[in-house]
Amino acid sequence: MPNFRSWAAILVAALLVLRATLSPAAETLPAGVSIPKDLKLPLTVAVGAYVPSHTRQDRFYPPSVGYWIEPGKAIEDALGAVLKQYFTQGTLIAADNADPMGLLLVLHPKWQGEAGTIRLTFKYQVFGEKGAVILEGQQVFAAPVKAMNLTKSFYNAALGASQLAVADVVTKLRPDAGKYPAVNKLADLDPKLIVDRDHPVATGTGFFINATGQVMTAAHVLHDCAYTEVKRDDKALDSRPVASSLLLDLAVIDTGVPATRFLPLRKDAELFIGEPVANVGFPLQPILSASPNLTRGNVSSRGALSGSMGQFQFSAPIQPGSSGGPVVSDGGELLGVTVSTLNAASLLGQGALPQNVNFALDARFAALFLRRNHIAFTEVPANPKGDPRTGNEAALASVVRLSCFQ
Repeated sequence: MPNFRSWAAILVAALLVLRATLSPAAETLPAGVSIPKDLKLPLTVAVGAYVPSHTRQDRFYPPSVGYWIEPGKAIEDALGAVLKQYFTQGTLIAADNADPMGLLLVLHPKWQGEAGTIRLTFKYQVFGEKGAVILEGQQVFAAPVKAMNLTKSFYNAALGASQLAVADVVTKLRPDAGKYPAVNKLADLDPKLIVDRDHPVATGTGFFINATGQVMTAAHVLHDCAYTEVKRDDKALDSRPVASSLLLDLAVIDTGVPATRFLPLRKDAELFIGEPVANVGFPLQPILSASPNLTRGNVSSRGALSGSMGQFQFSAPIQPGSSGGPVVSDGGELLGVTVSTLNAASLLGQGALPQNVNFALDARFAALFLRRNHIAFTEVPANPKGDPRTGNEAALASVVRLSCFQ
């Protein structure tokens, strides 16, 4: 998913060349769209189109422009309109959609800015019965930039690419309801077939919570993931969701592979102010290496932000990607699950520069969550004879890297 800087780069590239010769042609349909005359539109086959949710949510605010630009909405509006134009039952669907369809169209968009144009590439696959790929291809459309209406420029590019991709499917498959009955469900497909495995939309951290290979993490790490890959010692493991709570920001997924090391919870989860802790995660991927990153600090407070409940403050440094990692005592017991940090940038304008103000969900609430969802875990008494080596080893032995794909 492009961040603000990458969107800014796309926009700058697109604005490099703007001439008065730009014509209304940006708003016309692509010249390459041609439908055989014997195909009567709209077609009766039911078509479900999947576009990753993060691309449908893309938006950015260039201060020089002064309004929000929403490439994601441009794709939704343009593709939605084209689907209705070509099919009586054509609709955008989510990865967990269980409605029966005749054809499943999976599209992965990529935006680029070139001199004077906004370019959208749609890489697509069409799935038929039993998850078989019956067609795949790629279509590209570049729309001239309208300097006074950048929103329209993005919409024109999305409309052109959508027309080309859908017309490609129609002309090559010539689909109808008899040929492609509504028996296919996107939710039944192996999610690895529909996601872009080369580009995770987010990464995070988890850790084994029991010997059966179940992994605990922060729920926001798994948000909108069509498929989550677990990596341990460079070995990739499949996973399936088991339980999640947005209120607690806690989730468990199952790898189905036994774990030789896992973290026990401290019995009664008593916290001692000032006690040393280790935090392990996989921050700033892929900028940093894929090896575990261990930091140390102490329990700063039994509370967290004003008004929050169930969290405590700790000082071991964390970075984006550390979410879901364990906060571990020197005795090797799980004390909490990393969920957030104080936003230093937002406070800098107020003259404050907070350092290492980080928050974890208290393991007491993790225990309640696990019991409620009938997930096995172990509790042990606090180990007063623990040392940094014990805590570090316990954390490092149980931690895993998570990658979210859409």
